[in-house]
Amino acid sequence: MKIVVIGGGAAGMMFSTQYKKANPEHEVFLFEKSPYVAWAGCPTPYYIADELSINDVVLGTAEDFIKRGVNVKIHHEVTGIDFKNKTLNVTGNEINGIFSYDKLVLAVGAKSFIPDIKGYSPELSNVFILSHAENAIEIKKYINENKATLKNALIAGAGFIGLETAESFNKLGLNVTVVEKSGEIFPSVSENLKKGIYSEIEKRGVSLKLNAGVAEIISGNNVAKAVKLDNGETLNFDIALFSIGITPNIGFISDELETEKGKIVVNDKFETNISDVYAIGDCIFNKYYNTDRNLYAPFGDVANKHGILLSKYLSGENIHWKGLLRSYATSFYDIKLAQTGLSLDEATALGYNAEKIDMKAMYKNSGFADSVPAQVEIIYDKDKKVLLGGTMVGREAVAQFIDQIAIVITLETPIEKFIDIDFAYSPTNASVWNPLLVTYRKVIK
Repeated sequence: MKIVVIGGGAAGMMFSTQYKKANPEHEVFLFEKSPYVAWAGCPTPYYIADELSINDVVLGTAEDFIKRGVNVKIHHEVTGIDFKNKTLNVTGNEINGIFSYDKLVLAVGAKSFIPDIKGYSPELSNVFILSHAENAIEIKKYINENKATLKNALIAGAGFIGLETAESFNKLGLNVTVVEKSGEIFPSVSENLKKGIYSEIEKRGVSLKLNAGVAEIISGNNVAKAVKLDNGETLNFDIALFSIGITPNIGFISDELETEKGKIVVNDKFETNISDVYAIGDCIFNKYYNTDRNLYAPFGDVANKHGILLSKYLSGENIHWKGLLRSYATSFYDIKLAQTGLSLDEATALGYNAEKIDMKAMYKNSGFADSVPAQVEIIYDKDKKVLLGGTMVGREAVAQFIDQIAIVITLETPIEKFIDIDFAYSPTNASVWNPLLVTYRKVIK
């Protein structure tokens, strides 16, 4: 059996190593067009800010995985696939031409995109995207080489990577402006919870402009100088990051492969519509947990799960990928945000008899000088008395609290059972009143 994997990010490397470990007699080839494998996108803003090293972004070398039996070929690009004859067109120094496979795993990931903006060119030396380790290394190199002249930074897009990179640029001493075409940040989070985030952005001296899309880039000699916004404003800058969104790297694949909104469609075993072709990671649509609703979740932990589960399936185990709750966490300086499941508006739109519980949560005794309460919103089904979602904004432990909520949603634990959970408590580590226990007190009266 010859298994071929396209893409050496989290999903591709996790699948390859796990499958080879379970099936040492099979050949596993992995083609990666960049110099890097086992790279992680989420830490890249902190690498740019000198808070993490390159070893925290690139977690292994090709040689590391070759020693484990995976035939890793870096600097090898797959430019086309013949699904009927089970062959690839490969361009590289070791393999250059037609290469056959028995089973094919698409782990091609996703890339940042810049929409059709007047004046944009990929040749602009100071306009970047950030969706790969290569991008982060390029940005860091540019900043280091141009420290003396860099003063103003522009970020287009106020999503996770946009705001995290705004923080990084700000820490490097740049004057940062973030422009966002929409009228808000984090649209699934209620305005009440976002107040602390907006306040932190202002406190740190970062300018956030909402309802401000980029209409034109003004440049000269391949160096961008300014942008014109669709509201007529002009902003000058020395370096820019476009973090407007990402799209799967599937431009080289024929339309025989079923896609929806640019994402590969797979079933609960990661099978595509083409026999012996599978897809995992940031290039696919997931399902919202135990439903038929599509959910795009380009996160590293999700990609690793895909790799593990597909390796089990192709090794003979009967697995089913049940999907996701859209759990995530992010931060801007001292303010942390985490969310899982549905917002109240989403739950109501889907027909749930949903209600919201607002509360404060403490990660330690409130008497300590550094103890600051977090804001929590929990969404529950009034009929079934189960949780549907939760959001938390605070300074500590928000992801850990949200993980607890994700667990009880996944297990469909009735709220009346929350009283039976033995939560840890100590004045320095946790409050007596865990948010789930508070939920029990408010709902089970």
